[in-house]
Amino acid sequence: MATATESNIRRIDVLARSKQLPPTFREDRRSVYWLDKPFSGGPYSMSARQVQLSESKNVAYKEYMGDRPTPIWPVSKAAQKGSASDRVEALSAHKNVHRLFQPERQIQTHVTPGAKSASASARLEHLALPKAYRPLLIRPSREWDVDDWEQEITDAAKQARASARLEALSEPKNNHPLFQPEKMIQWPVSDPAKKALATIRLQQLARPKSRGKYDNYDPYKVTPAARNARPTPRIGELSMPIPRKVRTKKVLTGTAA
Repeated sequence: MATATESNIRRIDVLARSKQLPPTFREDRRSVYWLDKPFSGGPYSMSARQVQLSESKNVAYKEYMGDRPTPIWPVSKAAQKGSASDRVEALSAHKNVHRLFQPERQIQTHVTPGAKSASASARLEHLALPKAYRPLLIRPSREWDVDDWEQEITDAAKQARASARLEALSEPKNNHPLFQPEKMIQWPVSDPAKKALATIRLQQLARPKSRGKYDNYDPYKVTPAARNARPTPRIGELSMPIPRKVRTKKVLTGTAA
């Protein structure tokens, strides 16, 4: 098989290659306490006491027993034939409930024969009667027409006459002398307004601006004179930023890699 040369390598193969690290690349430190070289004693070396304190705790107690490998273990013959003492039996007894404790009531209760043969008193029968409402004063022929109900107004109230003071108080309050009602949306136009003619001055103001020979005027076109214009020293002074808000731009200088 012929060896591939640089001339016949496809462009897609070149782009698919991984990016090469520069020769000066340094991997990030795993910790700020990590050293570039092994620690070799010096003024910061630990003493014998510090080395002793840094060691892990020894759990090799004389009666230490590790975790059981399984929850099933053999029981000795003595344990199988052992008998509990009076104290152990007293501690193993269940706790008694409160003397006033009552268990939950069953859903289906038992009715006593006395309750089955009981009879209500006259007072209970009176309280059990439904509330009686006074019938509405409705004409039998117009049962569903509320407007035709019989009014409960007495004849004296129908023939009553208001006093002079009540009639004075019942009069509506007069509007302010300068009060003007709301203007109607549609209002009639007077005949003089329909026949009015605009004056020469109004006609001059209503006429659009005439540019003479420049009828095809383009407002977005910049003239050569405007392009070559130079501002005056005063305009240049006013366009300068405020000195207290000017900040010098920092330029980083360094040798490119």
